[in-house]
Parts: sequence; structure tokens; C-alpha cells
Amino acid sequence: MDTLLNLKSALQSYSDRTPVDENLRELIIQVCSHPRGSWSRSKSMNRLLMAVQRLPKLSRSSHPDYWDAFSITWEWLDKNLHNFSPKSSPLRDSFVTWINSFLRYRIKDLYTKRNSHLTYLGDTEYDEIPGCFSGFNSAIEQLEAEEKKSWAREIEQYIERDPEAELQGCHPRNRPDCNSQILAQKLFLQPAPEKMTALARQLNISAQTIDSFWRRKGRLKVESIARKLL
Repeated sequence: MDTLLNLKSALQSYSDRTPVDENLRELIIQVCSHPRGSWSRSKSMNRLLMAVQRLPKLSRSSHPDYWDAFSITWEWLDKNLHNFSPKSSPLRDSFVTWINSFLRYRIKDLYTKRNSHLTYLGDTEYDEIPGCFSGFNSAIEQLEAEEKKSWAREIEQYIERDPEAELQGCHPRNRPDCNSQILAQKLFLQPAPEKMTALARQLNISAQTIDSFWRRKGRLKVESIARKLL
């Protein structure tokens, strides 16, 4: 707890209060607030990765295995983020300098293995590095796809469990057997979603009643839960 409080204080002190610095500060705190290996931390780390990749002073290389070096660096960052101690403002520059101190050695290893000359491209723009921009986009797209899949699984599990009975308690008047959990399971969790008219026949309820309820309350309840899990 003391480590997190000290980190929060240091980040606050060195942020220059610009949107970039403030977003970075919040992301670092979010990551460090969750235990390693947890879904919440993984999700926060992915968001931090996307923010870091957009910082212009991050060391980059045209080496074809650059992303391997970056992956190793990211594992190191996940283990050591709580040890980050900013030295100057703006916060983003201090953070990138800290990451580069590890990343550049990993890049150097790549070139050493091939007995090639090492080149640092720390201040080069993405589109000036052949293949780097496309590699960045691919990495981000993959992370976003994985995050969306994990989020969808989490929503499915929540609907099935309905731990706080939010969905079961949301239903048309006097029809608890037509509650939002049942409707969500039929509409979202089956390989072939049911049509509302078919659901009305199965549940012996007016199609107009169930459709109106779903549009006004049921779907909004599911969307509200999904936002909480995001």
C-alpha cells in the first residue's frame, strides 16, 4: 500500500497536467492497483501499451524481430512498474526514458545475435521505419481483439451467473418467468439467437409486450452491466 501511495504522489508531482501526462498517470495507477496475473491488470496493461506506443520518444528499430524485443520489455515492465520513479517533468518523457533503458539493450541483443551493426531510431517517426507502422497496427489490433473477446466472455459469464440477481429482477409486470436473464440467454448466448416473436410464443406472452419491455428496460439493463465490466 505504501508503495502505491508513494507512486501516486510521485506521478502527481511530475505530471505537467497535459492530457497525455494525466492519461499516462491514471493508466500506471490503474495497472499497479491490480495484482499481477489478474484480468483487470491485463486489461489495464493493454491500455497502457497502446498509450506508450504512441509516445514519440520510444526507441524503435527496423529489425524484423523488434516486436520480440518489445514483448520482453513489456513483460519486464509488468513486473517492475511499481518501481518506476519519475525523475523529471513531463511525466511521459521520464517514463519513456525508463522504458528505453531496458528496451535498447533488448534491441542490441537482436543485432548482436546476427553480428550486425546496431542502429537506434529513438526519435524516428513510424512511417519512416519500413514495416514498423504496420507492425504497430497489427499489435494494437491483436490486443484490441483479445480484449474484446475477454470482455465478451466476462459478460456471458455474468449473464449466466447473474450474481446480484439484477437480470432476474428485471422483468415485465407479474412475469418473472420472462426476466432479462432468460431473454439475454436466448438472444445473446445461443449459437442461433431466438427471434422475439418465437420467444413470445415460447413464454406465452404478447409479442408487443415482450418487445416493448426489452427495448425500454431489458436491453438497457444488459448494456449497463456490460459498461460496468468494461
